[in-house]
Amino acid sequence: MKIEIQENEINLLRLGQSHGEAEVVKREIFFEVQGKEYACDVILDRNNTGAEYDSPENFYMMNKEMVDAALITFLSEKHLYNNMDSDREAQ
Repeated sequence: MKIEIQENEINLLRLGQSHGEAEVVKREIFFEVQGKEYACDVILDRNNTGAEYDSPENFYMMNKEMVDAALITFLSEKHLYNNMDSDREAQ
């Protein structure tokens, strides 16, 4: 499933396992940005919506805000921006 966040095309590849840390349930997602595969954890709502999904599409639809927030944080921390790469290539 392809989505766009902060001018980046992101392909959601698959879901990892759900796990809990200090009463917080997280689910690992695997995705591709600029042809490279990455993974990050998504914090799930208190009702653990998404812990039982196998499909990245269904998981995204039920947890859109949480997935988007996790991906935005990941992109910011890793400085992955398509527009920055385009600027470097033009120079």
